[in-house]
Amino acid sequence: MEKIKKLFNMILALLQYPFKKCIFKDKNIWLIGGHSGDIYDDNSKFLYEYILKNHKEIDIYWVIDKNSKIKDKIPGNKLIKGSVENYLYYYNAEVVIFSHAPSADIAPYNFAVPLLNRFHKKTFKVFLNHGAISFKKRKPMNARFKNLIDELMRSYNMATAISDFERDIMVNEWGMDEEAVCVTGCARQDNLPLNKKPASRDILYMPTWRDWIKFGDKKFTDTEYFSNIMLFLNDDKLNEVLEANDVNIKFYMHHLMHEFIDDIKENITGKRIIFLDKDVTLADEITASAANITDYSGVAMDFMYMDRPILFYQFDVEKYKEEVDSYIDLDNEMFGDVAYNKDQAVEKLVKIIESGFEVTESQRIARNKFFRYNDNGNCERIYNCIVEKLNK
Repeated sequence: MEKIKKLFNMILALLQYPFKKCIFKDKNIWLIGGHSGDIYDDNSKFLYEYILKNHKEIDIYWVIDKNSKIKDKIPGNKLIKGSVENYLYYYNAEVVIFSHAPSADIAPYNFAVPLLNRFHKKTFKVFLNHGAISFKKRKPMNARFKNLIDELMRSYNMATAISDFERDIMVNEWGMDEEAVCVTGCARQDNLPLNKKPASRDILYMPTWRDWIKFGDKKFTDTEYFSNIMLFLNDDKLNEVLEANDVNIKFYMHHLMHEFIDDIKENITGKRIIFLDKDVTLADEITASAANITDYSGVAMDFMYMDRPILFYQFDVEKYKEEVDSYIDLDNEMFGDVAYNKDQAVEKLVKIIESGFEVTESQRIARNKFFRYNDNGNCERIYNCIVEKLNK
């Protein structure tokens, strides 16, 4: 039903299109969005706010889902995703910027509709990605759509990368146009403090999602994922050290797994475990945290950028390699501290806390490999690259 409604809105916008051209005359309209319009965060957020502040000549609009809880928190102009107005502005846009895909973030289904997809072809499409290309190989959720997704990726006029390592993956493995991929740095990392002490001694724990759990038949509390996280967070020694050093672990369940958060909350015994809401501004939590615990999340790259310690708790590494795989070699290219079971994870996290949050040498060396820039100038480079390509 929702798809039919959006198709109807597309057609209504098309019918209005020739009669409303005068409204858009001489306007430089850019649309931007991310996370399917549900969350206001990540690369799109920071590039949007940079353009709002520094380039008043751009008529930029954030595309938001009608049910999003954070609509009122977003500055500037907004469009409701999938509305007639959304499609009308999309048909008149010069640039569209997204973190996931144009259909998910900007104009639902338009690229796949014959005749109407000419608007997809005419706009300048900028792919920001929603995180560093690191521990998660790009695979379609449904293999039947692989060719369609590959074709969509090749249609992007520009994509951003943080390093030559990322650029090589996008060109050689994803099949993107070599001229389209710009090594600019990651927009969200402009918000990350450099050479500055964190506001707290708290540790941000962000395990990534598992599609074989989310879409599987097994009860969540019977999974290896649940049991290993609980063993770690409820460990007596860990909780004693957290208490003694006045440290909290802030736990953020990946938004695609957030439906299971109550199962974890209800089984926590430690007093130093704080649960973050799905709609929290993650960028603020990242910058305020002294260290990071994850498994395969690209958030680790943000902590490496800030030169703060990382613990990788990879209790299911063989299963992960089989189901998802990683661009970074999980056996030979890891950095920071790595643990494969609860006891190792507790031991290494205790060491991080008691060392005063020291960073390992392997992490400092990796920082030079995975970042070309470390200067908080990424949004400016991205904007300049867009303008340069538009003017060619």
